[in-house]
Amino acid sequence: MLDRVRHRAWGLSGRLIASYILVTLAVVVLTETLVFGFQVPQLLYGTAVQTQLQAQVDATAKSYAQQLSRYGPGGVPAGTVLGDPGQPAQPGADRPAGDGTLAVPAITGPVQGGQAVTAVVAVSAGGTVIASSVPSRYPPGRTAASEFPAPVAWALTLGQVLKTGIVPTAYGSVLWWVQPASAPGQVAYVYVQAPWSPPAFISPARAWSELVQLGETRALLWAPLAVADGDYTVTLPVSGRDEVGRLEANFTTMTGQLGSALAAERQRATGDARAAERARIAREIHDTISQHLFALRMITAGMHRADPGNQQAHAIERISEEALRDMQVLLIELHPASLDSTGLAPALQEICAAYHDRLGVTVDSALDDVTVPAPVEHALLRITQEACTNAVRHGNAPRLAVSMTRQDGHVELTVRDTGTGFDPAAPHPGSGLAHIRDRVAELGGTVDIDSAPGQGTALTVRVPMP
Repeated sequence: MLDRVRHRAWGLSGRLIASYILVTLAVVVLTETLVFGFQVPQLLYGTAVQTQLQAQVDATAKSYAQQLSRYGPGGVPAGTVLGDPGQPAQPGADRPAGDGTLAVPAITGPVQGGQAVTAVVAVSAGGTVIASSVPSRYPPGRTAASEFPAPVAWALTLGQVLKTGIVPTAYGSVLWWVQPASAPGQVAYVYVQAPWSPPAFISPARAWSELVQLGETRALLWAPLAVADGDYTVTLPVSGRDEVGRLEANFTTMTGQLGSALAAERQRATGDARAAERARIAREIHDTISQHLFALRMITAGMHRADPGNQQAHAIERISEEALRDMQVLLIELHPASLDSTGLAPALQEICAAYHDRLGVTVDSALDDVTVPAPVEHALLRITQEACTNAVRHGNAPRLAVSMTRQDGHVELTVRDTGTGFDPAAPHPGSGLAHIRDRVAELGGTVDIDSAPGQGTALTVRVPMP
């Protein structure tokens, strides 16, 4: 009997405890829901919605400032009612137009309901109302100080200063903007207002949906600003398959393309700057140092002819001739062939012609017209320049042979000379061969050097191609 009473008492206590917990949870959930419903409107309408409406008010003021300034010296005709007579008044509400502005209704009679309305007012330099879209609220001939709220009136007395914000009026709060006219005329300022009345409560489901949209909107708002500041690494996560999602995906694609285009443009600009500087240095060397060396050679040649036994004059003549030859080689290096509009084979042929025309070196060329990626083109061009320079400057080669073919999945470039040759295994003070090996290694190719003292040099480069 006692056990039955105990079980019955514990069962009643358990039910009471469970009921208490459930009621407490229900009260907490209801309270949080109410707080969420009351607080979210302030968050939403205090940030994104307000920013959007303020931008529409600003754009409307600028648009009317341009339109009213076109009336010229005669000014706006007396009794003009601004705004669009086809728009409904809708006190307490605003209607966006398709161009980012607000649709301002032209209200010729009194406003029913005592609420704030979307309005535009033209003001003279003296602070007098000239025309408005709501003559019953802002009558022509009245002063701004008597018709507008104090912050607006103060803004109109400050001259060429734009003012904006939220201000309470006798008919409710409004978002406003004062815009100076864009051209000389009777209208000096344009005042635009739009009703501002965020709701006190919205349903939690709608609040959550609008919070999500607010996050997406904020991302779409700050991302273009970041791009405008030069940050092309901005990416937006795709939030869905709707219009906003497609806009986010397209924006990310656009920033990627802009970043690539800017990087390529910077690279081209850097290359152009380097080429221009090399050309300037080449002109300076040609117009100064090479001319002095030429004059020195002519003087020493005359001294040697006048006194054939003068060994010092003969040595100076020989040294000046070698210096002139080295100078011509340097000028050829400073004027590299271009790949921009010719292609690889014509660019290599241009190098061969430069050595023949400027230095009198016999150059035999056999160049197939191969198509390779841009990095390979650039590397093969520079390798050819370096090999020809080494052959003429260090090997005193009177004859060169340059060939290029594509076979067996690779491109083969060979530069042969009949110069003095060298021992490839011995250390070399210069860095020309090291640069060639580095360029070829970056492309996954091989370098073969066949040379010996007194037997000339053959340099063969093979670069794999798909």
